[in-house]
Amino acid sequence: MVHAPVLLAALMLAGAAPAPDEAAMWKAIFSLEQPVPAVRASSEATLLKGGATAYGVLAKVARVGGMEQALEAMGHPSSCSFTVQQRFREMQPNRASLSSRAAELLGRMLAEDATLRQKAQRSEDPFDRGLALAASARTPATQVDALMAMRMEPDPKLRLWATSFAECFTRLAAKRDDGSEEALSAASRELEELADAVRAPLRCVEPEELEPVLVEELVKGLATPSGWSGTDDSMRFYVRRENGERVELSAACAVAAYDAAAAKGTYEEGLIMSIATMMQGDWKLRQAAGQRLARDLEHVPEQKRNRTAAELVIAGHEVKKKVTFDASRLDWNQVELEAAVRQGNPEARAAIQRLILCRNGVDQRDLSLLGYAGTKAAADKAYELAQKCPQGKASAVAALVRLKDPRAVTLLSQAMADWGFDQEPLKRAILESYTPKLGEQLKAMDARGSPQVRSMLQFLRAAGVMKP
Repeated sequence: MVHAPVLLAALMLAGAAPAPDEAAMWKAIFSLEQPVPAVRASSEATLLKGGATAYGVLAKVARVGGMEQALEAMGHPSSCSFTVQQRFREMQPNRASLSSRAAELLGRMLAEDATLRQKAQRSEDPFDRGLALAASARTPATQVDALMAMRMEPDPKLRLWATSFAECFTRLAAKRDDGSEEALSAASRELEELADAVRAPLRCVEPEELEPVLVEELVKGLATPSGWSGTDDSMRFYVRRENGERVELSAACAVAAYDAAAAKGTYEEGLIMSIATMMQGDWKLRQAAGQRLARDLEHVPEQKRNRTAAELVIAGHEVKKKVTFDASRLDWNQVELEAAVRQGNPEARAAIQRLILCRNGVDQRDLSLLGYAGTKAAADKAYELAQKCPQGKASAVAALVRLKDPRAVTLLSQAMADWGFDQEPLKRAILESYTPKLGEQLKAMDARGSPQVRSMLQFLRAAGVMKP
């Protein structure tokens, strides 16, 4: 919450001292923070009757919270868009920020005063035009006019907000059944068509199709990565815009978006982390994504940096940062442990011995780490556990493959058939310790129709270690 004296000082730095009437409005608005209900009620009444002067003061305070907060506080229809922040404010109204309270009063003022509302609609400032739109949520009779006023809206972000409001207004009109649905639906359709001229494409397949407006929104925090779908060979990434719209990007577009945002000082590792660690179909793109993340690790939040570095190392990327692990919590630090041993940390090698050779044997999914021990005892242990532990067979075989132990070939077929949770360690081991003999064994297994083996062969060919 912004305290009144601090906010007043900040706002007054931008202009001269307020006139007497304006000073009264400032006094009233800061009285909204008073704990006495009667004082707050009196201040609200003063502001609601303050006309253009009160509007100017309230708008300055509302701006502190930004456009999105102001629109929500003013009355973005809760039946269509109900955020956690809205629920928090309703449950604890006395703890709402001063900027939210100012926006809520603006909504009431504009809903009741047609002259002020029309003036806001004609304002050169998109913030005012957004306030006029949001105020119509309180008065259904004004909604068609409010939407029509947005037809020529030049601000792309506000145009997208208008389409969101229009959809909500139409849904609510259908529930009211008061005859307004048809007009609102027509206005909604027209806004949707007009928004297409400024909206980033719903899909970006080739990097040159990437819209600059989307990059700007990523830089400003108005758009954020929101996951991916598809397969390891064909990945589609999603970015959610501030108004809820989702943009689909190909993997190449995701890398291009990362580069464009990084050039402006914003590093969205969520755009390319999965490409760097999971992609199989386009090995060059996978390598490019990993190189970028390794280069930009210092920009990853500190609490995520070590884990991110570890995942990159395990995926085969060169990372300058030395990965650390917690020796007292090895069961929870297996990713970091594997990365550390791959970077040559002697303490990690010793920790593997403690984790594997002295463990209780209940969960064998990390047996693949034995492949880094580099000893005959480790190979013998892996072979023994591969025979005795069905749940750990694939991991144990991964260790044998990494150690280039010939016994791996005799167990490979069964491990590939039942690899379960251990597919990634086994994939990595085969990729990094590939031999022609191992390749011949895989081809023979593929001839018998194993889908797991076929996927592995595609992976090896994409990486360039096996000829097409």
